[in-house]
Amino acid sequence: MATSTPGTRNRSGFTLIELSVVLFLLGLFLWLVAPRFSAFGSPSRETIFREIAAGSEEAFDTALFEKKEVRLRIDPVAGSYRFRVEEGKSDTGPGRKFGETLAVTGIRINGEDRPPDIVTEIRYLPGGKIPEARIFFLDEGTEGKPTRWTLRLNPVDGTVEVLEGTVADDA
Repeated sequence: MATSTPGTRNRSGFTLIELSVVLFLLGLFLWLVAPRFSAFGSPSRETIFREIAAGSEEAFDTALFEKKEVRLRIDPVAGSYRFRVEEGKSDTGPGRKFGETLAVTGIRINGEDRPPDIVTEIRYLPGGKIPEARIFFLDEGTEGKPTRWTLRLNPVDGTVEVLEGTVADDA
């Protein structure tokens, strides 16, 4: 039988301060870690477009300054893309995925439409020569309302412009 001596308290719980500290630390941990877990899912449309734009500018710079051919390889059926420097090596690896909701609906290079069911390569030639190209996307979205997008490759500097809708030609 446990008896307490006069002047001492029986501590069989947490104080409000201890509980507050634990909740604060748990909230801080979730605030720091939760965004990292969201990266495990399918990448967003904006993320994919940013990655393609950055890769295009890097490919242009490599072609211009290092005098190496770089190719943007788009596989609409597999839903993937990749940039690779041509150095006599065979193509390896599946490339980066477009995600679950994003699909390539067409590709136009120098005004010529390419079939959307075959692998297409956009070549960044040594000296910074690249074709005018457009990649057309359909984004099924998370709300169920599909949207169309166009990535327009600028042949002057390799930058990519994101346009809403299917923009086949400039007005």
